[in-house]
Amino acid sequence: MLPLPNLIVAIVFIIMGLGFLAMTLRIVKTEDSIVGKPSIHPFLFYSGKVTMFLSWGPELVKAIDPSFFGPEAPLWMRWAGTVVLCAGTLVLLLSFFNLGASLKYGLPDSSTQLKTSGLYRYSRHPLYLGVFLLTFSSMIYFPNIINILIGAWCISTHYMMIIAEERFLADRFGLEWEFYKKKVRRFL
Repeated sequence: MLPLPNLIVAIVFIIMGLGFLAMTLRIVKTEDSIVGKPSIHPFLFYSGKVTMFLSWGPELVKAIDPSFFGPEAPLWMRWAGTVVLCAGTLVLLLSFFNLGASLKYGLPDSSTQLKTSGLYRYSRHPLYLGVFLLTFSSMIYFPNIINILIGAWCISTHYMMIIAEERFLADRFGLEWEFYKKKVRRFL
C-alpha cells in the first residue's frame, strides 16, 4: 500500500484530470476553440505549456512508484508538496470554472468580457497562481535538479505570459481593466 501522501497525490491528479476533461468538453460543446494565439514568442509560450506538464508528471509518477528516479524525498517534504498540490488544484479548478467558455490556451480571438467574479475578485490571475502552486508542489515533492530546472522554466515563461496578457487586457478593456487592476492584486 502506498504511503498516505502518495495516495493523496494520485487521487488529486485524477480529480485534476477529470476537471481538465470536463472543462475541455464544456468548451468544445460551445463550438469554440480552446486554443488562442500565443501571448509571447511561440517558442516560449509552447515550451512553457509543455514544461508545465513535464514538471507535474514526475510528481505523479513518484507518488505511484516511489523508486522512480532515485530515493523519495523526506516525508515532511512529501507532505508539504501534497498540501501545496491540493491547494493548487483547488485554485486551478475553481479558476477554470470561473472562466467558463472564456478559457483559452493563449489570447482569445473572439470577444470576451473581463472576469471579476469568483476567485477573480481576489486575484487577477488565479489560474496562473494554480499553475505556480502545482509546479512548486512538484519541485518540493520530487526535488530532482532536472525537475527543479523544468519547473523554473515553466514558472518564468508563465510569468512572461501574465505580463503580456495584462497588456492585452489593458488594450481590450481600457478603463474597466485599470479600475480592476487597482482594486485586485496580481496573485493574492
